[in-house]
This record gives sequence, C-alpha cells and structure tokens, in this order.
Amino acid sequence: MRVESIDLPAPQGADLERWRELAAQAVEPNPFLEPEYVLPLAQGLGQEDEVRLLVVRDGDEWQACLPVHQPKRWHRIPLRSLSTWRGHVLYGLLGTPLISPDHPEESLSALLDGMRNSGPRAAFAGLEWVADDRAMSEPLAGALGSLSPTPLPFERFERAALHRRPEPTYLEETLSSKHRRELRRQRRKLGETLGSELKMVDCTAEDAAYDRFIALEGASRKAERGTVVGSDPGHIAFFKGMCRGFAELGRLQLLELQGSGQTIAAKCNLLAGDTIFCVKIAYDETWSAYSPGILLESDMLEYFHNESGASFMDSCADPNNAMINRLWPDRRPITTQAIPAGGLRGRATRPALAAARFARDRKRDRRNT
Repeated sequence: MRVESIDLPAPQGADLERWRELAAQAVEPNPFLEPEYVLPLAQGLGQEDEVRLLVVRDGDEWQACLPVHQPKRWHRIPLRSLSTWRGHVLYGLLGTPLISPDHPEESLSALLDGMRNSGPRAAFAGLEWVADDRAMSEPLAGALGSLSPTPLPFERFERAALHRRPEPTYLEETLSSKHRRELRRQRRKLGETLGSELKMVDCTAEDAAYDRFIALEGASRKAERGTVVGSDPGHIAFFKGMCRGFAELGRLQLLELQGSGQTIAAKCNLLAGDTIFCVKIAYDETWSAYSPGILLESDMLEYFHNESGASFMDSCADPNNAMINRLWPDRRPITTQAIPAGGLRGRATRPALAAARFARDRKRDRRNT
C-alpha cells in the first residue's frame, strides 16, 4: 500500500471512478466524502485550492480516501496540522474516511500514518467527526491503537440515530401516549385549516423542489443567523449541484409535507449503503403552532420502516437538537482524534495537545455551571 496526495479538483476519469467505487463499497458509508458532495462543496466555498485527497492505493485500487487541509489553527490550537476537511460547519456532517472492506484496519492505519506525516512541518493530524460504531468501530480502534505516540481523544459526542426495529415502535419508545395523541390532533387540525389531508410527497425528481426548499428555509428565523443555504450564492450553487449529482445516482430524497398543494415542511436526505443521512429540514413557520417539522419527521419514521429498505438513519443533527433527540431513541457516537506525528516531534506535541484539551474542557465546564 502507498499513500498519495491528490489536489482538487484533479480526480478525473479512472481516478474519479475509483473514488466512487470505494464509496460504494466502503465498510461504513459516508456520502459527505463522495465526489458528488466534496467537489461542489469545495467549489461553492471557494476552497478548491486548500483541499486535497489523501488516498491509500493498493496497485491501482483505492483502499482509503479522506479530504484533508492544513488549517491555520485546529480547534484554536496554534500548531500546524493536517486535518480532515469538512468545509463548513453547516455541511461537514460526518468525517468517517472511506475505507475498503479489504483489510480495513490496515488501510485505515496507512491513511492515519500518512495524515500525520504528510503535512509539511505538521506536528499532528486532526481526524474529525468519525462515527465510532457499526462496522467502523473495530478497525478504528485497531488503527488508532497501532500508532505511536498514542493518539489523543479530543472530542466525543452522540447524536440522534435510528436502528430498524422488528416493528414500527419508534415513537412509542420516545413519546407518551398523550404526546402521540397531540400529534394526531395537530395533523388533523392543520389538514382541516388547509382544506385537505396532509401527506408526505417525494419531490426528488422536480428541479423546482430545490428552489422551494431554499425559499422555505430562507423564510425561517434561521436566516437571521445566516445558517441557511440561501444566505450565500456559493452555498446555493453547492446545494443545487450536490442535489443534482446525487439525484443522477438515484440517491437523493427531497420530501415535502403538503396540504392543498402547499409545502408545509421539507426534508433533504442522502442515501448511502444501508443508511439514510438527513442533511437538512425546513418548515413554514406560519404553521408552527401545528409542529409541521415534527409531523414530517413522524411521516419519515413510517417511511423508513415500511418503504425505504434502509436499516439505519443518521440524523446528522446537533447533539443538543431537542426535537430530534425527543423523537429518535438511538444515538450514534462521533469522535475526533488528535494524532501526534511520529518520532520526537510527536512526543513533544502530545503534552501540548493534552493541555489544550484540558483548557477547553475547563472553559466549557465554567460555561455550563
């Protein structure tokens, strides 16, 4: 195996297909590291010159792949690093490397060793937002354990997720019978107000659905914080390009909760392997008294169980998102690791990383008290 660095947007022809093939068979799917996501995101953010792909090859075949960059500061630590590129806080929703099922631990070890030693004068590598569960948990533990100096767990959190049950008892596990009755009442009342029964409609095939989603999100209070796609022309270009790319692969979902032809709420999902990844949700705040976002999520749970064929859903939501945490009973652990460079440089760096982590945790504790 050998580790190569490829500048963006260089992968073309055979290499582009190898990237897609690796994503299709990866031990743990991650659509956010696929070319249909990475390339339009880097272009939309104007970061193409900052990003490169770190690739582990075995002959001509790609065994591992991760977009990386060299940030000026990593989590406010003033040390040079080579780190996972997530692009933007709104869109870098998972950093799990794409790893081939052929010798996954060996491939991941080669990738991590390449990360920590490939950045010019980098003192460490920052491996960010890796799912530490399912098929990734064992190779991740093995690869991290094989490195010296020992990697430093820098961050760990859990976000809402959903494993398929034998029966569709998801809401029964999280909401009381009183709350479930209230949801049914809200659905009925909103339908009566609109003049038709509410239904979830798959609008993936409609290009106009991209603009409807952007407009719906842009009319919400989130727009005041600049956390909507429509806040920046580059973000709009990314979102539309990403949607078209995954739609061509048959792996995009744009779902709308509609009543009397009016879009009340909308949800954008990506499909990869056995998993549905929830990218964004928006709703018309005119109807907020009827909880339209929760109504759409409850329809999504029904679709997940009865029609999707998926066995897992990743909410990709903030770990403190009260709405989704209330509805989804499972959790997905996400970890960030600081991996010191090899040799004396790494051994000198590890205490500095540990001190930075300690200072961050103390500051967080003071805010929470």
